[in-house]
Amino acid sequence: MKQGLYLIAPAGGNIEKLIAAFNDAKRESPDALLFDPAGAAPADIAKFRDAVQGADVAFIVKDDIETALKTGADGVQIAYSPDVKKIRGKTDGIALGVMCATRDEAMRAGETGADYIGFDGENAAEMTRWWSELFTVPCVDFNLDAPSPDADFKVAVLTG
Repeated sequence: MKQGLYLIAPAGGNIEKLIAAFNDAKRESPDALLFDPAGAAPADIAKFRDAVQGADVAFIVKDDIETALKTGADGVQIAYSPDVKKIRGKTDGIALGVMCATRDEAMRAGETGADYIGFDGENAAEMTRWWSELFTVPCVDFNLDAPSPDADFKVAVLTG
């Protein structure tokens, strides 16, 4: 299995530097970019979104459904919530990624409409291996220190 590439843009980064870092990373053919909009001006979000989507890369907003919908993002990634099914109803038309800490959370998120599942922390590799053996919903291993080869997407962080 060839892993896809999932880029992460840190919160508070200078948009021009993030765009330059993204342009450098484009040669690696990323599939998606996760953007944390905390503290970013709407015009900067739009500028970055345009650069990412212009390269046929999915622009995913972290933890902010309203901003994802307002800015024309391709998706939103949230922490697990028992209300994933209700959230899915609000995000119809864009991708929904759910960060999960347990097997139960991952199964519930997958059953209620998550488009991908994310795992992080010290047990991310084990969770990713388990998930990829049993389920078809893609998963992302966000553990940068020991990434799992079983994840559908590997993660790289932009510096900007």
